[in-house]
Amino acid sequence: MLILIVGIVVLASVFQTSVGQAMLRAAGLSQERAGYTSLSFLRPQFPAEQLKSAHGKTVTSFAVHNATGSTHDYRWSVSLVGRGRTRQMHAGTVRLAPGRRAEITRSVAITCTRSVVRIVVSLESPPESIDTFTTCRP
Repeated sequence: MLILIVGIVVLASVFQTSVGQAMLRAAGLSQERAGYTSLSFLRPQFPAEQLKSAHGKTVTSFAVHNATGSTHDYRWSVSLVGRGRTRQMHAGTVRLAPGRRAEITRSVAITCTRSVVRIVVSLESPPESIDTFTTCRP
């Protein structure tokens, strides 16, 4: 009985290591951790500045973080939303290795036709988006 208990404890200990986890995955008894992608503004506590004329610029800075186990190409875009229309202002692709993060900053030209303009940063895959608002005082 003691040998059985010791054997179970040893196996449980081995399966907690990276080698043990790889053995469980190879046997089809465990799955790889899915991981995730995060998209965030670099300075979320500071909203985009208020524009003081009908035509102005604001800076949008954001980060993409690859918390998966493989390299990914992330297609991103920065768009303006207002008056029922979406207008893409910038787009690009960034390749990130596992655990890596990219910081992207773009200047966005805005024509104020309403008191508020929504700035949306999106990823194509996985589909994620974040947004902020800037006010216009033309």
